Amino acid sequence: MFPEIDSKTLKKWMKNRDVLLVDVREPSEFESERIEGALLIPLSLVSYECLPLEGKTKIVFQCRSGKRSQLACSKVQDDIDDKFELYSLAGGILAWREAGFSVLSGPEKEKLLDKICSIKNLKSLFASTAHQACFIGGALLLFCIFLSAFASPHFAWGFLLVAIGLIVSAFKKS
Repeated sequence: MFPEIDSKTLKKWMKNRDVLLVDVREPSEFESERIEGALLIPLSLVSYECLPLEGKTKIVFQCRSGKRSQLACSKVQDDIDDKFELYSLAGGILAWREAGFSVLSGPEKEKLLDKICSIKNLKSLFASTAHQACFIGGALLLFCIFLSAFASPHFAWGFLLVAIGLIVSAFKKS
């Protein structure tokens, strides 16, 4: 079990702006009620890559009652650097309200995708998929070259150059 903090401690940390509060509930729950300043990343999408950690040292996961936030901690624990501290909000948003702190309700003005991951982090999530696509595309082009060798050898050179470029780009670091 990961360390838990109470609502009063979280409120103090949020006032000092040295904490990233991540709400791991579903979008409909988040829209219904949320802690001001919380970032929505549903539990199914929680990953280290999606956490905008610039200038933060503490990460607090929050849900309705505290169970999903513990699961979120376990999902990122292996990828997180030692300089970050992981916590779960004890009792979740229920304990937050019980402590007398306010919650917001209604739809967010910002788009959900912008709240889930920044564009920079989305690019890193799809990098391996792009490399796979380049490799597959290159392999298909090589196959086409083999077939075109029997039809017209003049087309093979164009296919060959594109295929080599795709295969090389698949193995280059971005």
